Amino acid sequence: MRVSFVGGGTDLPAYYERRGGAVVSTSIDKWIHVVVAPRFEGDLRVSYSRTEIVDRASEVEHELVREALRMTGLARGLDVITLADVPARGTGLGSSSAVTVGLLNALYAYQGVAKSARELAAEACEIEISILGKPIGQQDQYAAALGGFNFMEFLPAGARAQVEPIVCPPDTLLRVHRSLLLFYTGRQRADDDVLEAQQEAIRNGSATKTLDEMRALAHELRERLAAGDAGAVGPLVRRDWELKRSLAHGISDAETEGWHDRALDAGATGGKLLGAGAGGFLLLVAPPERQRAVRGALSELREVPFNFSARGSEIQLLER
Repeated sequence: MRVSFVGGGTDLPAYYERRGGAVVSTSIDKWIHVVVAPRFEGDLRVSYSRTEIVDRASEVEHELVREALRMTGLARGLDVITLADVPARGTGLGSSSAVTVGLLNALYAYQGVAKSARELAAEACEIEISILGKPIGQQDQYAAALGGFNFMEFLPAGARAQVEPIVCPPDTLLRVHRSLLLFYTGRQRADDDVLEAQQEAIRNGSATKTLDEMRALAHELRERLAAGDAGAVGPLVRRDWELKRSLAHGISDAETEGWHDRALDAGATGGKLLGAGAGGFLLLVAPPERQRAVRGALSELREVPFNFSARGSEIQLLER
């Protein structure tokens, strides 16, 4: 899964196909685990939060599994199981795209086919955006497939996403990591409703200026980190959230703003809801000496420790 710092929303096709987008994000050590195994009965069993047993792939209700099976050319005779380290729906960590990338990787490996990380990301985008018509961007698929702490650019005219590791002095990302706190709000939300509202704001032009500034924040954060300025993350994340919550109704609410304001009062320098907003995980940036106070101010929320991950989707076990 991934944590996105600034620029989220500029990776939506309705925006970047006209103006180009940019995001700074990192993959983290929270994973979607996908197991694919032969099924003796010859039909198809798909297990996630529920279990489906059907005759063939076209009958699977889980649309990501169905389309991944279709894309990889597998129809039946399989057990497909997905497991998540944290809640995998509506939490803002890019979990749906991690599921899609992981499914493709596992289903190809089952057939002895090795796909590059960029191929997996591109095919996951095709499934989620082109085939299923989800109102989402492209950063999550590339974060899940490639891993790492990256600056991503989304270019107009159908060009592929450009993903570059953040190059900075050796201890910079360590200092960034030490400044981050992640809290689970306990609220899961349907991304599609919030993202549809953002898409409409892009289409009617009301979000253009805001997204232009959010794109600029991604470029600025890359430059500041390249100069070793880990302290820039908090203020830039704070500005990104101020801009993002203005994009559409429903991204934030009084309870969210209460958590955010209490964290700032306790010494945090920035914070935001991850993903589309409205719930899920709250990312906060705070100097280490202020983190105890921030935790105390948000004692009703569950903190989730995490590390950055340089690894993207990978095959952990392959038995023939």
